Amino acid sequence: MADNQSTQTRPEFTWLFLATPDHTPECTPVVLRFDADTEAKARAAFPGWDLVFAAKIRAQAPCRVAFFDYTTRRGWEFDSAAIQEVRHA
Repeated sequence: MADNQSTQTRPEFTWLFLATPDHTPECTPVVLRFDADTEAKARAAFPGWDLVFAAKIRAQAPCRVAFFDYTTRRGWEFDSAAIQEVRHA
């Protein structure tokens, strides 16, 4: 059975950045994602990248990811709900 981690041991947010490598700033930006408690800690995970803040997502929020293939003109969407603990009084 999977362990539930307390919020003290799990980063509170997922940070998203649009990023380009410092040595090739003219390239198309990519999306970089990192779990951390602060934006500064998330930025520190990507030395050598020029980062532009894109989003701050609560770690306990449900996740939705969508992909679109322009060649085949098909889209996929995936939903994932966070596991929530239920307590009864």
